[in-house]
Amino acid sequence: MIAGKEKKVKRVIPGKIKTQLRLDGYYNVLNKYGTQHDSTEYYQWATGAAVTDAELADLYAGNGLFSTIIDAPADDATKNGIDLGIKDKDLQKRLDDHLQTIHYQSKLAKALKWARLFGGSAVVMLVDDGRLLQDPLNWRDVHGVEELLVYGRNEVFPLWINGYENNPADEDYRKGGTGIPEFYQINSVYGSYVVHSSRCLVFHNGEIPEGSTMSNLYRTWGIPEYMHIREELRNACIGPGYSIRLLERLSMVTYKMKNLANVLSTVDGDDTVLQRMEMLDLARNLLNMVFIDADGEDVGIQSLSVAGVKDILDNACAMLSAVSHIPQTRLFGRSPAGENATGEGDMENYKEAVSGIQSGDLRDNTRTLVELILRGMAWNGEINEVPEYTITYKSAWSLSDDEKATQDQANAAAQLTRAQTASTYVTAGILETDEVRRSLAQDEQFDPENIITEVDVNQDWGMAAAGNPQNKIFTTGDFDRYKKNIVTDEGDCGYVAGFVLNDGKILCGQRSDGQGWCGPGGHIEPGETPSMAFRREAKEEFNIDVGDITYLGNCKGKPDEVLPVQIYLVNGFDGVPRCDQKEMFTATWMPPEQILKQDVPGGLVFEPFLRSVKEYLDQLGITLDDFDESKHNRDEDGKFSNSGGSTSSKDASSKENSSKDLNDSRSHAKINSNAVSAKGANTFKVKGFHNKQKLNNHWQNGRTHAAEYAPDGITTKEQYEKRAVQLLESSCGNGIKGYKTKEGLVCRYDTKKNDFAKGSPEKGVRTMFKPDDGEDYYKRQLELEGIEDD
Repeated sequence: MIAGKEKKVKRVIPGKIKTQLRLDGYYNVLNKYGTQHDSTEYYQWATGAAVTDAELADLYAGNGLFSTIIDAPADDATKNGIDLGIKDKDLQKRLDDHLQTIHYQSKLAKALKWARLFGGSAVVMLVDDGRLLQDPLNWRDVHGVEELLVYGRNEVFPLWINGYENNPADEDYRKGGTGIPEFYQINSVYGSYVVHSSRCLVFHNGEIPEGSTMSNLYRTWGIPEYMHIREELRNACIGPGYSIRLLERLSMVTYKMKNLANVLSTVDGDDTVLQRMEMLDLARNLLNMVFIDADGEDVGIQSLSVAGVKDILDNACAMLSAVSHIPQTRLFGRSPAGENATGEGDMENYKEAVSGIQSGDLRDNTRTLVELILRGMAWNGEINEVPEYTITYKSAWSLSDDEKATQDQANAAAQLTRAQTASTYVTAGILETDEVRRSLAQDEQFDPENIITEVDVNQDWGMAAAGNPQNKIFTTGDFDRYKKNIVTDEGDCGYVAGFVLNDGKILCGQRSDGQGWCGPGGHIEPGETPSMAFRREAKEEFNIDVGDITYLGNCKGKPDEVLPVQIYLVNGFDGVPRCDQKEMFTATWMPPEQILKQDVPGGLVFEPFLRSVKEYLDQLGITLDDFDESKHNRDEDGKFSNSGGSTSSKDASSKENSSKDLNDSRSHAKINSNAVSAKGANTFKVKGFHNKQKLNNHWQNGRTHAAEYAPDGITTKEQYEKRAVQLLESSCGNGIKGYKTKEGLVCRYDTKKNDFAKGSPEKGVRTMFKPDDGEDYYKRQLELEGIEDD
């Protein structure tokens, strides 16, 4: 006991224990968990310190991870543009041109970024409506949108004149509501001005409860994204750096010295030991070796365990991904750690988050912008009235191969069902073929039910004679008895064949059974649909992968075959045709006149193939140059009949005329081949296509060349024809490549414009188009038919 002080002794009353006041739950009297002495019970949320706009801007400019968090959702929400749901493709293109002129995608993406960075942003629309920026937008006199100016919340300040904006009688006020300022003050480094709120597209980064301490600072806007992720961003950024320092500290050098205690007890012992340690450390760093006394001296490295560090870093990345709503695969370029962790669930959540951004302020503001542009187009006379439209932002993610295949299969099944229904209606007489064609021309996803009108329902279709009540309305089930007469892709046929076209020529090969030349085709194997069988035969016989195909109809096969041959037109294919050398030899592109006259090696074309060319030539979209139609009969439907001679000529005369035509054609081709230059300039006697019908066929009658050349400013068929002649008459060089064919045709390819043209100086232009695969297409054609030497 210390003198002068009395020790206070706490009085303890036996049998009485002081209890802790607890309203609920359990507590541990030994370790004090759950009592007022437990420090873990005193955690409380505290609002972080406010961050200045300058700090946010510097953080965005200097921290790559933070800038990715700000940019990624904005870029993914806008990068694929919008779908307006306008069926008129020409109007859709012109509207897209107006939107691209003002760079709407990059501007709206920037507005989303600044909204996420600063809590809000505004896009000032410079609208040509005859008023000043301070005036309300004049919706009734919009001439167009000239420019979009994007500002962050730090540059835009609301001016509260009226607390509630609403004037239903005046169209200038498009909406009303509490908390919408009437004006905004813009303070930018490029100048200051006041603008009416109706001329602004405002973006918010979420909502702020009115009771929040931040409501005054960020009123009418939202909270900066940094406020949501501050701690998690700090942990994810500093974690790797601290881990490196931790690894350095966990590798410790140990030094053992004989009689260390005795040396330290001497007067200069401390200095002696420190000098020895410094010498050892210097030798290890400079020479990567140490010199020690063999008697009682030792140097070693002690490594401590680093277990758990990786888990801490992974958790920091996972927390940042959680609060930012951006998956780790998007932030860090790797999948999250953990058993069976693929990141697919996180990516789906991120897609939903981006979709939420698209359906919020972005969609509403885009609708306002599109409406203004359409009104300007109407005022300028580009359109008669503002059409109906919808605003849908396209997804930033393309479907996987499996998802695309499933979707294509479902679409194909739906299209087949509609086609079968339409065929049933046509056969029953309810619809005319022209009605179906018009509906297809208006909308590829046509619905045959929508073609029928009230007049059609009440009309007598001539079925009463068959025992059907005249006023009965037919349903799909009522026409089952007619389906057996319908020929569709699933029809009753045992063979398939088709036409593969290339610049007006038909792909042919020579059959190994000696029956002549024909295109791809063959038997339908068990379990195959006709279209599947045709694709298989094309791959087996010509080594090409057939894409989209069009069903043309049925054709009679060989005389001993009862079932018909189903005929297809190939709209696209991949690969260079090469015969399998088993069923077919010598893949060759032949013009139809050569096939019809059987001017082929061996002088024989496979009879069913020849018949199909005659019957479906008009549907192939190609015209004949040397084939004399007067020497071949057409039936009542306008198709070539199976007889080759004219009704007014005898067989011998017909054969003589055919032989004469063949010799003339060969002589003409030889003269043309010698007359034209493969690389030099050629003068075309016919300054254009051979006739107007051929020009129309290439320009707009199913060829789509009009749409191909619209971006180049070619808007009329006359401009298209003139450009083709200029290219064909040009000599090779300065980006133009070319060759000639043995038939005397000139071929030119403009590598700068991606124009491929072919024509005859004697007969004019044959075609000009933009190949999908560019110069690769030219090289394939050169290999197939080209002559480069004069």
